[in-house]
Amino acid sequence: MNPLEQTKFLESVHSKAPLEENFHILFKDCSIRGINFVDLYKDCMLESQTTVGGWKIFRRALRAFNLAKYYDYSLNLEGERVECGVLRGFSTLLTSKVHLAFDEHYTGKSLHLVDSFAGLSQPNEKDALGFREVLPGVRQPVYSHGKGHFATSLEHVQSVMKAFPDVSFHKGWIPEVLKTLPNVGWAFVHIDVDLYEPTYSCLEYFVPRLVSGGVIINDDFASPLFPGGGRGWVEYCKKNEMHYVVLDSGQSVYIKP
Repeated sequence: MNPLEQTKFLESVHSKAPLEENFHILFKDCSIRGINFVDLYKDCMLESQTTVGGWKIFRRALRAFNLAKYYDYSLNLEGERVECGVLRGFSTLLTSKVHLAFDEHYTGKSLHLVDSFAGLSQPNEKDALGFREVLPGVRQPVYSHGKGHFATSLEHVQSVMKAFPDVSFHKGWIPEVLKTLPNVGWAFVHIDVDLYEPTYSCLEYFVPRLVSGGVIINDDFASPLFPGGGRGWVEYCKKNEMHYVVLDSGQSVYIKP
């Protein structure tokens, strides 16, 4: 079963299943900084107008919980924080609310959001799910999504983050936009850019600038629809002899020694 068939199968299986009941069984007793995770998750989904397909409802929640836990860990470190790949603002709103529970005066200062706000860049062959033969001896890569998919306006995310007025927005394509970031140490880096080239470029930029104990978490390490995010991570880490963990959620995490 290829990845597209797998997602369609899960969508079909979950279409008549008691998803809410299972969701609450799994997450009702989880909390972060004294905040009930189910309430936090659902509030951020609603406020950011984010939806999730039934095929990945549990994976999405587990990824959000893991993200929030690593972000919470990073709050004890000196350094700035960044999210690369913002989409509708769900993840950054969630982690900002965790930060607010840590510091009631938090306004978003030292948080940087990096996104093209124009959707995906052009995928390359390392992002392909596979290949199909279009002519004898001629293969064409197959992608789950094309250039421009997931486009969300900057204004939408600014509205979602209005309670955190000191957040810095960096609009542009990776890696060029990374040059607009301040020359600082980074305590937390969230990479959710789906594709090979921007994933690799993020690691090239942030790993040398990560503070001791700093975290980089990649949402797309084992994404069934975006294999390039994992390929870029593996290639960079192998080249630089970096040791990391892979979570059951499909995320990968590097903590700088």
